[in-house]
Amino acid sequence: MGNLIFITGGVRSGKSAYAVKLAMKYERRLFLATAEAFDDEMKKRIEKHKRDRGSSFKTKEVPVYLADAISSISNTDVCVVDCVTVWLNNLMYYDKLEEIDNFKNAIKKPRCDLIVVSNEVGMGIMPNNETARRYADLLGGLNRAIAESAREVFLMISAIALRIKGGEKNGIA
Repeated sequence: MGNLIFITGGVRSGKSAYAVKLAMKYERRLFLATAEAFDDEMKKRIEKHKRDRGSSFKTKEVPVYLADAISSISNTDVCVVDCVTVWLNNLMYYDKLEEIDNFKNAIKKPRCDLIVVSNEVGMGIMPNNETARRYADLLGGLNRAIAESAREVFLMISAIALRIKGGEKNGIA
């Protein structure tokens, strides 16, 4: 059974780069990518992420059924899930919110070390519309569940990883 490492932080805080850096310590690497390119800007983001991690990962596109992908991992030392934030958006779009509970169960006993990336959206102002508030509430609850199950939790601030759970001491990692 593997360990769960959770990396959270703001937009463009260096979460994905840190997840890839941690994963590079392992030999057999899997990347579960949750983003779908609904527009040109997202296509560019996805391509940048692919270039940044290069060919050192086997990659699977998993926009909805993330729990199934995690549960079926084999012959892998580490798996990066990037990212829960986009995945939750997909669940709302496709009306598949029941997948949240499946995911929470799947991360409790990962088959390899699992590095999960998500945004921290609860540190800003309250959104001004019902859908955005619902999204923030769902993501906040999901992040709490991931952090609770995780052995280690890192908060990224301006590309600096702050260990907030696990390891020998909290602080800059």
